[in-house]
Amino acid sequence: MNVLKKYTWLVGTLMRAGEKGLTLEQIGDRWNATEDLHEHGAFARRSFHRHRSEIMDLFGIEIECYVDGGQYRYRLADDGGREYFHQWMMDSIAVNHVVADSREAAQYISVEPTNDTALPIILEALKECRKVEFDYKPYWADTATHYFDFQPHAIKMFERRWYLIGRYKKDMPFLILALDRIDHFEIREATFRRDPDFNLEELFDGAFGITVGDGEVESVWLEVEEHQANYLRSLPLHRSQMELTSRHEGFALFALRVRLSYDLRQRILSLGSTVEVLKPESLRNEIREEAKAMLAKYQEEDA
Repeated sequence: MNVLKKYTWLVGTLMRAGEKGLTLEQIGDRWNATEDLHEHGAFARRSFHRHRSEIMDLFGIEIECYVDGGQYRYRLADDGGREYFHQWMMDSIAVNHVVADSREAAQYISVEPTNDTALPIILEALKECRKVEFDYKPYWADTATHYFDFQPHAIKMFERRWYLIGRYKKDMPFLILALDRIDHFEIREATFRRDPDFNLEELFDGAFGITVGDGEVESVWLEVEEHQANYLRSLPLHRSQMELTSRHEGFALFALRVRLSYDLRQRILSLGSTVEVLKPESLRNEIREEAKAMLAKYQEEDA
């Protein structure tokens, strides 16, 4: 069992235990009763606390300790403001346990695939601050680039794709690479010191998707038809999204604070005629020109 499976087992076990949680002895009994864990030996307190710390560092999921009836118990902290990545892990664990426990239930569960085959290895490298080696071929390139001493600093999910963020050379900015374009991924013995100034939140501050960019953060106003607005209320386009008062009945007005990017334009275009960009004028013009180009293609076919 790789390290990611051990993490998911521990989080899943405590998730099923609910608010009351489990004692260390109860966690140990469940560990020792799980066949997939037998190759790792009996449960050890030291390993539990190490995994607990690593789960917090990597996923931001806190396993808290509290006292109940004179007993120390462990449970998942109630941090209702989990980021999407943390929620993805929790959802994945819940589905995995249902599938594992019931073949009959599995036939009624359909999930969209993600490009996460290298994820367990990357998590191992992140945890141990180990350099990695791989080939990377972006969609626009004819040949792959070989990275020999890449320093992985973080991972990020966007639109069901995983991205690796790290540094290749000291004088280079952080690179953002799609996992599904990586081949021959290996962990090296060499370690590195994570950049003390690296901050994932600051790196993507104001970013939409995985495009960081150097532009200024701007206020983007989108007027959206009411039926589409319900989707944006339940799943916001961006963490900065706020709902304002619309100028038209039957529409909702949303404001974002983001850097303009290709990812943002593509997302707005995907909403079709249900959305209108009110500002900034530069983005409104870009969407207008793209809409004209799309219309021209269909007009050419009809001519």
